[in-house]
Amino acid sequence: MRLLDTGGPGAVTLRAVGDATGISQSAPYRHYEDKRALLEAMVRANLDYFNAALEKARRDQPSPFGALDRLVRAYFDFARRFPVRYRFLLEVSREDTPLGAEVRQAFVAVTSLVRAAQQAGELKGGDAEQISALIFGAAYGMADLAQYGLVAVNPHDAPDLAPLLLDLLAGTSARGDT
Repeated sequence: MRLLDTGGPGAVTLRAVGDATGISQSAPYRHYEDKRALLEAMVRANLDYFNAALEKARRDQPSPFGALDRLVRAYFDFARRFPVRYRFLLEVSREDTPLGAEVRQAFVAVTSLVRAAQQAGELKGGDAEQISALIFGAAYGMADLAQYGLVAVNPHDAPDLAPLLLDLLAGTSARGDT
């Protein structure tokens, strides 16, 4: 993952993994057929993070908006801390492959929560897919800002724009404000 974080997908080779981990350059070939298999394993590990965040948000929050808020914060946090990984996931989501479908499914979870929050009256109406695209685009922008040093990469130093975006989408009445 550090190779991906620092050099992008091009830096991730089985030989580089061997070098970086202090094992022989050929040892990773016993676990991964090729570079693609290694990258897929990395994508799946990141998907596990998002799926766990989704389940935790649904379990811990009583309302759809609360769950959406938690999940969006997790996406923004991930994008700030791991901008290259986040961008790579979005690239994979465009692939017409089983893995691309898995990544798209993780993103569909946000759209489902947007719809549920709208039905509960906690989020403004509108096209749920467009609202989700706005959320992902904002997180993608945060990833770019973090990657190019325009905001601090440390999630404790970088501004947390997820609550601001969700407040704008929810409007004041969804938060109980008048």
